[in-house]
Amino acid sequence: MKWFNWAVQICWMPSFLATFNPYKRNVELLNHEPVIKICSKNELASVEELWLDQKVDHFDKHNNKTWKMRYYSNAKYFKPQGPIYIFVGGEWRISPGLLSTGLTHDMAVENSGMLFYTEHRYYGLSLPFGNESYRPNNLKKLSLHQSFADLAHFIRHQKSNSPEMEDSKVILVGGSYSGSLVAWMTQLYPDLIAASWASSAPLLAKADFFEYMEMVGKSINLSYGHNCSLRIERGFKFLVKLFDGDEIQELLYNLNGCKGYRSKNPLDRAAFFNGLGNYFALVVQSYSAYIPRLCETLMNLGSDDELAFIEFLILLYSEGRRSIACQDFGYSSMLELFSGDSDESSETRAWFYQTCNEFGWYTTTKSYSSASQTFANQVPLGYFNQLCQDAFGAEQTAQQLAQGVEQTNSQFGGYGFNQSERYAQVIFTHGELDPWSALGHRKGDQAIVLTGYSHVEDLASIQVTDSVEMNLAKLRVMSFLRRHI
Repeated sequence: MKWFNWAVQICWMPSFLATFNPYKRNVELLNHEPVIKICSKNELASVEELWLDQKVDHFDKHNNKTWKMRYYSNAKYFKPQGPIYIFVGGEWRISPGLLSTGLTHDMAVENSGMLFYTEHRYYGLSLPFGNESYRPNNLKKLSLHQSFADLAHFIRHQKSNSPEMEDSKVILVGGSYSGSLVAWMTQLYPDLIAASWASSAPLLAKADFFEYMEMVGKSINLSYGHNCSLRIERGFKFLVKLFDGDEIQELLYNLNGCKGYRSKNPLDRAAFFNGLGNYFALVVQSYSAYIPRLCETLMNLGSDDELAFIEFLILLYSEGRRSIACQDFGYSSMLELFSGDSDESSETRAWFYQTCNEFGWYTTTKSYSSASQTFANQVPLGYFNQLCQDAFGAEQTAQQLAQGVEQTNSQFGGYGFNQSERYAQVIFTHGELDPWSALGHRKGDQAIVLTGYSHVEDLASIQVTDSVEMNLAKLRVMSFLRRHI
């Protein structure tokens, strides 16, 4: 059971709080910075933390307020007029490791390049309004186009303030949402950017992203086999049976659930299934190497699918079971993750605000379009719409999101495009197991799908532990970007 020590940590939260939130850790890890490897002090010695003044609003000429954007630089390998490699930060707090290892670092070594890593506004320490950045009125300056303008100003500043970089070609690299950013940025600012690499980038904005959880189920099936995904499906259906028969309270009691949980309330019910689904999503998206171990553990819990799944839940939520505080499985626990106006320790509120306004990307399991039954069709789109409204105010409506989604897609074209006409300077890579790949560009000579891999697993250096296919893909990426410098 050693694996479950790892699994339990995903649900950890300090027990001195009034209630134990079983959803917090999974949600935070789903939006975590890509981790390539742990770097030594010697490897990090050449990385410098710097700050750049940015306008709060790039499009209001009457607003002269500024804030300080954090970024990292590594000039160890740079020679005058060598290429500039910028790893673009996404919905996370940046750290210096990505400039000390990984394929972007290796390309800078090979081509005498300058390395930068930028932090996205409203994430990490890059807060336009300081500790008040997450208040509703202040969040209005968090948008795609403000972040594009931040990056454009960053590039112009670096080139204009250093004669040695004046003629340098700029290469952008990003993964996940930041992969979307580098693709879209390359289209908007072709005068500034020579080429980009977008790893695991969703390109189609979509409110009802039912395909995500469908892919989670399919990836478990691909990685281990039908018996594991079938046991999960039967386990979720058993939970539905317990809810429908008003028999879920006994399980919740065994999980140290709070007494106020309302099993008949649609939002409380959806939160429970959404929170549990997030665990399986996290394993597939970010820890895909653990899928076989997850399945082996689940399959070794007995021959009865329903009882085995209940035992799995007891193990999964065991940290909360041992807590002095009860585990709050209600809707309020999920809402809590997105509602802290002054929460500077987590970026979940900022990211949720972006999805509520420009992308959607809600991982529903209850859709007329969904063909998958693995996760029991218990999480509808209306649940996420309600979360948006409760987190950001009555004006945060489904109609507002629909307008934002339409604007994003009309400007950037989704994923169904001909690369001879659009995004010709971008190379796309996706993991076959990655749930986000359903909304990415996966066809054509400049798109690579990697068998047996998941989300942003291609950002690391070429290594003997990877498949031949993976290492050949990395060589293709390096060759493509080299042609543009």
